[in-house]
Amino acid sequence: MGDIIMTDIDVTEIRIILEDLTEEQLINILEKNGYTNKGKKNVLIREIMTKISHDIVIQELDDLGAI
Repeated sequence: MGDIIMTDIDVTEIRIILEDLTEEQLINILEKNGYTNKGKKNVLIREIMTKISHDIVIQELDDLGAI
């Protein structure tokens, strides 16, 4: 079932889900994937969306129980 969820989520939906996370959760996603960034929430979201593969972001969100 996880594969179906991953293919059904588009970029806009990823962004909406990321906006619901805390800054700490966003920082953890970045750090887990080799990036360090401390900034405002919108900066963290932009960094995640541009630096990390969407498939990896979806997996991270799934691991957090956000999707």
